[in-house]
Amino acid sequence: MCTRVTCPKCKRPTWTGCGMHVEEALAGVPKDQRCDCREKAKAAKAASGDSGNWLSKLMGR
Repeated sequence: MCTRVTCPKCKRPTWTGCGMHVEEALAGVPKDQRCDCREKAKAAKAASGDSGNWLSKLMGR
């Protein structure tokens, strides 16, 4: 189950947990007011060409 937490970096609402209940955890928080640090980190990693090791590929991280 996912729960709402505050991002320590940007101080905006985000989630923690399994990832299957994100919308429920962030109910009432407009998408433009949610933390986007994870998405920015993923985009930066993709842009750098760093694909990670075999375990991260297997786990989808």
